[in-house]
Amino acid sequence: MTQGSDPKTDTRKRILDIAEQLLLSRGFNAFSYQHISSELGVRNAAIHYHFPKKSDLGVALIQRYRRRFQRFIDQQAALDPGAQLEAYFGLSDSYYRQHRQICPSGILSTEFLTLPEEMQREAAAFIDEMRLWAVDITRRGAACGQMRYAGTPEAIGMMLFSALQGALQLARIDDGALDTIKRQVRAVLGLPGH
Repeated sequence: MTQGSDPKTDTRKRILDIAEQLLLSRGFNAFSYQHISSELGVRNAAIHYHFPKKSDLGVALIQRYRRRFQRFIDQQAALDPGAQLEAYFGLSDSYYRQHRQICPSGILSTEFLTLPEEMQREAAAFIDEMRLWAVDITRRGAACGQMRYAGTPEAIGMMLFSALQGALQLARIDDGALDTIKRQVRAVLGLPGH
């Protein structure tokens, strides 16, 4: 432990880190506190101390994703829409490289109807933020002449968002799915291939 670190905060972070790996590889409904406590080498009571209910843990995970995504958007703010699209592709690539994981929005939308209500609210807000960012990229891309497509920015942004989610799911059984979808999205947007 580093000097000045708080053991309670460190344990909370470790719980969230393990829960995140389980969420992205199994889904929220397919792991329990027992999975986390076994990995962490503690009793379930230690997890309940930080997150009394599993839904508390789920909400904390989604809020962490939302903060990360906002930082990601902020880091891309100075880039043109095409470069932002490539950064968006990079997010998908990073999940795929991590043991063929699905992005959090994909998992949360797949399990949405089975999630507790408080998690549904957070998940809906997170998914909407991601979708709206995709719409914003396509809107600004068309406005500056970098992207050319048939349809509205809203429809194209939604297509982009859903195509990447679906590609990550398909990539679990077809190694080439993610690259195929990225090439097709570039083609639909009138961007040069990579």
